[in-house]
Amino acid sequence: MSTKIRISYEKPQELYTVLKLLKPIIKSCKADKGVNGRFKRAYLEVNIPRENAQKGVNSPLI
Repeated sequence: MSTKIRISYEKPQELYTVLKLLKPIIKSCKADKGVNGRFKRAYLEVNIPRENAQKGVNSPLI
């Protein structure tokens, strides 16, 4: 199962920390360049193993 995630961050260290935590499941990552606002954005595509996929709306992933 593949999922897309948008991350907003202020400092590159914040993005680095998130990428470090999600590294085992990251399929691709694209960071916006030249953003003039306070927050920068990064777009991730992650693979979630079927056994960890959410079965219902109210059930937690972990």
